[in-house]
Amino acid sequence: MNKANTIRRITKNAIMLAMLCIIGMFSIPLGDNIKVSLQLLMVFIIGLTVDAFYDGIIITGLYLLLGLVAPIYAGFHVGITPTFGFVISFVVIAPLLYFLNKLPIKNQFVRMSIACVIALVVCYAIGSLFLALYLNLNIQKALLIAVVPYVPFDIAKIVIAVLVVSLLPKRR
Repeated sequence: MNKANTIRRITKNAIMLAMLCIIGMFSIPLGDNIKVSLQLLMVFIIGLTVDAFYDGIIITGLYLLLGLVAPIYAGFHVGITPTFGFVISFVVIAPLLYFLNKLPIKNQFVRMSIACVIALVVCYAIGSLFLALYLNLNIQKALLIAVVPYVPFDIAKIVIAVLVVSLLPKRR
């Protein structure tokens, strides 16, 4: 890889990390303990657009580490909270999205949508398991708390991410 490509890639990754940190802080309260953030939307975009699988790991890994000391998680939270498992899942789903977006499916909307749905299921699994362990809940209760209220919003995030990525200029 030449120097210009390396600089472009580092810059792109830094911008993605900055966007995740900024977007990730904000959440919209929708009622009884239901707050919707755009962290997952940004992770979908990151995973679908990174140049290599490890770029997704680096971006989301740095986000995870930064959030342990700075209030960049949803709702301006810092450190390990009951929903920290979802942040952990970002490190897993970003490279997963990269690989799934390489599947030999010609229709990019279908390919990216399938990738995001699979990544969402993995995110739900890791996040709910962590929540269950953290709060000493059974997995059904954790799913009811951490997944069920958010499904419609997360489906909307998938639609937005696929539309945004499909509108981005094609990479050279």
